[in-house]
Amino acid sequence: MMTYIIRRCLYAIPVLFGVNILVFLLFFFVNSPDHMARAHLGQKRVTPEQIDAWKRERLLHLPYFYNAGWRRIGSLPAAERDNTAEFPSAGGGEYALVIEAPETPRASPPRTVRLQSSPPERLMLSADFDAQGTVNLSPETPTRRFLLRLASGASPELPVLRITFTLAAPAPTQRVLLEYKEPLSLLARLTRTIFFQRSVKMLAFQYGTSDDGKDIGAEIMKRIGPSLSITMPAFALGLFLEILLAMGIAVYRGTYVDYWALILCVLMMSISTLFYIMGGQLMLGQLLRLVPISGFDYGPYGLKFVALPVIIAVIAGLGGNVRFYRTIFLEEMQRDYVRTARAKGMPEWIVLFVHALKNAMIPILTGVVVTLPFLFAGSLLLESFFAIPGMGSFMLEAIQRQDFAVVQALVSLGSFLYIVGLLLTDISYTIVDPRVHLE
Repeated sequence: MMTYIIRRCLYAIPVLFGVNILVFLLFFFVNSPDHMARAHLGQKRVTPEQIDAWKRERLLHLPYFYNAGWRRIGSLPAAERDNTAEFPSAGGGEYALVIEAPETPRASPPRTVRLQSSPPERLMLSADFDAQGTVNLSPETPTRRFLLRLASGASPELPVLRITFTLAAPAPTQRVLLEYKEPLSLLARLTRTIFFQRSVKMLAFQYGTSDDGKDIGAEIMKRIGPSLSITMPAFALGLFLEILLAMGIAVYRGTYVDYWALILCVLMMSISTLFYIMGGQLMLGQLLRLVPISGFDYGPYGLKFVALPVIIAVIAGLGGNVRFYRTIFLEEMQRDYVRTARAKGMPEWIVLFVHALKNAMIPILTGVVVTLPFLFAGSLLLESFFAIPGMGSFMLEAIQRQDFAVVQALVSLGSFLYIVGLLLTDISYTIVDPRVHLE
């Protein structure tokens, strides 16, 4: 068995890695870091400098998968007609001049960019520039990137790059950026990326910080307790009632008990969980005043707050699960070993709970054990309506404020828990059925 468990754990590594890649592509290609910054800072009156600062705080200024080593050493906002800035060079090597197009390129004025270096012979320009180091850009020119090279020499004078940016009229949305290519090792090129910082580290349960600066790992540990206070009692009580009712209905197969029980199960399945929540709050909370409508507390005082959510969770899941377990028990009760046990004169409760239930555990465990890890994820609806600070409300709050770091962390944690559930399911088969061997 140990060999099988090790092999399954090794299989889980590429699966988790693939899930992280898919989640990363979903979040960062549909919503770029610039879009995330604008959604968090506001669409209006946000400057490019504020967007850059927001991305750097969250390491979203890095490349996606591969870091070529480009590092910004200066920027020049075009707030005036003529702008000149000097930047001390980072050393001999490659540079890049990035000219960002304005948001409304057709309404932008013509642009002229001139580059100079001190001493002049140190700067080697590309073919886009003329002999004076000037390039003219029309209003329709998109964002462009020019590669430069600063030759290394023995001159003791500190080399300086001077950029002059001339406009026909002011254009506050225009910027000129200067970047330097750092010599990075292969490991640094792979690790200094958004994918490594925001996805690969999650495989080691390092979830980083949310957009509001909170530690995601600490927040998850704090919210698991309230979620388990609802999901665990609801799971245990619901499983007991579902098996008990399904077995009782299966005994009276073909009778009016079976007929009306199936109608009731279908009716319960057809009713939305929201109806149970609102009906429970109205009847037990407002009219009868047996339990609070919402809220949460820790310790023994919290029982009155979780009683109603647990009852609603059990009732909401009865219909579908009772029908499923009834089908399983009907199949088992037609087996030869059940008829043999009855022929021997064994009491009916021994036939049902010792023989039939034991042999029906394989399909039951298939659905039950897989759901165990997801008990940690909480219930989004119940926690939201009853104001319980658990994992479900944590996910909903992150979605509402578009906190992609939290959503990505919870999705990654959910995929890990699902794989754990599949492994536990296989192990549980060997416990209830000695004929099953893990090889």
